[in-house]
Amino acid sequence: MPGISFDLSVILTAHDETLVCGPTIRAADDAIRAAEAKGYSVERLVALDNATEETCQWFSQPQLLNWRKISFEEGDLGRVRNAAVRLAKGRSIAFLDADDLFSENWLSDGMDRLRQAERAGHRVIVHPELNWLFDGAHSVFLKPDQTDPLFSPYHFYCMNYYDSLCLAPREAHLEFQYSARDIPAGLSFQDWQFSIETMAGGWLHLNAPDTIIFKRRRDASLVTQSRARKAVVRQLEPMAVDRVADLGACGQVALPPESPHVPPGQQLEQVPHYGAAFAARVERARAHKRRISWRDRRAYKVIRAKFDYAFYLASYPDIAALENFDPVAHYVRAGWKEGRNPAPWFSTKAYLKSYPDVARSGMNPFLHWLEKGEHEGYVPRPVTAFGTIAEMLGCSAGDAFKLWRSRYGGLRQRLEFGELGAQVARAAQHEPLVEQGWMQALQIKIPPFHTDAVSERTAAMWRLNGAAGHRRARHVICVNRPRFGAAPRFEGHIARVLADGDANEVLVILTDQSGTMPEGKLPPGVRVVDFAALTSGLEKEARLRVLVEFLRALHPECVFNVNSRLLWDAMPPFGTALASSARLFACLFCNEQTPYGYWTGYPLRRVYPHFQKLAGILTDSQFLASELCERFMLPRQLAERVHVLPSPADSSIPAAPAPPSGTGRRPQIFWGGRMDPQKRAGLVYEIARSLPEADFRMWGSSVLEGGPPLPDRPANVCLEGEYEHFASLPLGEADVWLYTSAWDGVPVQLLEAGMTGIPLVGADAGGTREVLRPGLSHCLPADAPADQWAAVLRKVLADPAKARANALQLRDALLQERTEASHALALAKAISTPLSAECGQTSGADLEEDHGKAAALPESSFRQLQQ
Repeated sequence: MPGISFDLSVILTAHDETLVCGPTIRAADDAIRAAEAKGYSVERLVALDNATEETCQWFSQPQLLNWRKISFEEGDLGRVRNAAVRLAKGRSIAFLDADDLFSENWLSDGMDRLRQAERAGHRVIVHPELNWLFDGAHSVFLKPDQTDPLFSPYHFYCMNYYDSLCLAPREAHLEFQYSARDIPAGLSFQDWQFSIETMAGGWLHLNAPDTIIFKRRRDASLVTQSRARKAVVRQLEPMAVDRVADLGACGQVALPPESPHVPPGQQLEQVPHYGAAFAARVERARAHKRRISWRDRRAYKVIRAKFDYAFYLASYPDIAALENFDPVAHYVRAGWKEGRNPAPWFSTKAYLKSYPDVARSGMNPFLHWLEKGEHEGYVPRPVTAFGTIAEMLGCSAGDAFKLWRSRYGGLRQRLEFGELGAQVARAAQHEPLVEQGWMQALQIKIPPFHTDAVSERTAAMWRLNGAAGHRRARHVICVNRPRFGAAPRFEGHIARVLADGDANEVLVILTDQSGTMPEGKLPPGVRVVDFAALTSGLEKEARLRVLVEFLRALHPECVFNVNSRLLWDAMPPFGTALASSARLFACLFCNEQTPYGYWTGYPLRRVYPHFQKLAGILTDSQFLASELCERFMLPRQLAERVHVLPSPADSSIPAAPAPPSGTGRRPQIFWGGRMDPQKRAGLVYEIARSLPEADFRMWGSSVLEGGPPLPDRPANVCLEGEYEHFASLPLGEADVWLYTSAWDGVPVQLLEAGMTGIPLVGADAGGTREVLRPGLSHCLPADAPADQWAAVLRKVLADPAKARANALQLRDALLQERTEASHALALAKAISTPLSAECGQTSGADLEEDHGKAAALPESSFRQLQQ
């Protein structure tokens, strides 16, 4: 290869680092000398990217003359790495950040592993076995082989298995260059993207046993900035819901020789690598035996034999700080009740959660497993989502536990007494701060059983992908809950249009409240994923992240938010990133009022902060569309992104027969809706008291929490409960349909009532006037008192024939104006409208490509409209 004169180029990238580079250079020089001792030729290269004057001076000192320096003006870590690779003279590349450290054996053993795999015909990228985080944060975690039975590509949704400080052939970096980061847009983690893309491109990721990268965590580090700003990796094709399961699939690879294990007898004579002081603390804890009550003596004896003293002290500093204290007695007496773990492989909380019978018994869970559970097939769980993760890995919980425990045991032994720990000690000679990570090393994280939080997210993504049938969705509709009744409502109407041609392309996500979608609300074939149920164990922040990752895994062209609070809450941290891969539409209906009468709601609070991220706003109400344009003074170009989708009138609802006339029959006034403050069921009670000669029949139930209690129910009010289908109501008995909402859009229920030919009396509240036509119905001011409502109802009841004739004319008008074809045409226009460059989410070729596909409707929909 022209210009290649070294086996390996070590590329150190620097920007504003100075003093912190001292330990880095010294450790790197040690690692380079070790590689050269094995016969590898190594190029030393420093890539100075927009380096400060102080940084340039630091790297100009005589001790660093053997490092070749190249200045760049990329202003981006990914781009400078790409540029440096092109100028490097090594056949393989090893990156090093200016504040991190190599273990002494990393380059030599990494090159050995690389050459071994290449001789076997594999294209390989090699990683250190451990990442050891130190300084501003402490954590130690395994970077497993891609061929490890514990490897799962689903973990990539939550964390990167690897990072950029790898050792790879130059060819890999030329084939898959690092992307530029865009933190303001919420897109970062170039190394994460590199790991996924190279793996999908056929590069095999392996580790070099007993090697470590010591990664310094500083407040100003790129990873810290990216996590603080809630950045995500770019949407990637290999992580799509229908492809992720195949990511990383490969045949058997020859394993490297196992690291030698220190015999137990020799371990007793050797001071663990974590140091004499902590070893002495462990021995003092082991030697101290508290007096135990007779009730706990059996438990104490059994548990003490399997108790991990070093782990317990490392995990719980409050216990470690107590001298003359017996950790075993503490766990037996109180520790298990506090959720503490007696060993790394036994999670007290997870065991009790997995086995409710043990929790009900009140027995110490560790004692239960040691005496009974182990023999009865109960499986200890290092993390709460262990069972689901095991299923994801394709093995039983028992087999997964054996794998995890074996992996942890080997790592722990090599850290305490083997070469892994020896490498930590050598690195500490250059940077003593690395030793502060020892307490985390005893709690080493083994993905995908990383931590409770990460494993729960990984398990949730696997469950969600399965619930979606491992299939993509062209259009995704996020709704807060499965609203009662079989009426299509807004989500049902747009689903019907989008599903025309292929219902499999449409997926509905229940984000906030779990439940069953009523039959008939959605067209057949549309998938429904109960996100709320499948993520019920996650904290709010984790649910936001999982929702965004799931949406991006589906690779939709359009995402519609129909009252999804969770999706709205995800917009501040993730909205820009989400908008870079899908067109986002906010479906809005009306503002809301607090119990004190103050206005709030999505149109008021959510539109102005996120308008630039939205491809459009869809509403069923011309009233709200006009209000938005006027309130925010939208110029024409922006106002064109606010679209009115008149909900179709349901022609399948027949005109109800008029109730029989005759003396002695009491008029029947129907009302339906949520028994919540917005719908003003209390006002119905007041009207009923003002109209004692009529009976009021009310259908519905309370959905929202809060609000004043209803007053005592008048004798002429009957609560009928909920209904599933509007047509199932005894509509032939109704003389009037009453609608009392204080604020609203264009209610589906009012449209349904308009199809029956039953006279309508309702409040002028937002979009209701778009149904309550003058002369054909009665529309009262929203603040009208009860006696005024009673007077209008008496007027309608006094001339039922005229009222019924007007209501039938209203039915005809609604059917003529609110057709499925006009609704489909409005939706097609809305989602096909391109965004102008100054108000869209992307620009250039990406924007043109997005608009080219324009999330268009199925061709059959357009054929229907043309016909």
